[in-house]
Amino acid sequence: MANEREMKKWQEDSLFENIFAQEMLAANKLNGYMQYLAVTNAKAMNGMTADEIDAVKKRAEETAKKYKE
Repeated sequence: MANEREMKKWQEDSLFENIFAQEMLAANKLNGYMQYLAVTNAKAMNGMTADEIDAVKKRAEETAKKYKE
């Protein structure tokens, strides 16, 4: 179980990512945001197995299909 500081850091990171995404999209900086996501994705995959990465990717793709433009 995460300690209080780890949980706080996770909350802060999650909130930052959400607000940053909103700001970039509102400013129509889609290319810059895509570049940022490529970097953060590479960092997030560090230490994960190919099977773990594939499972996360599959869940994300399935969830994305549920949204309409």
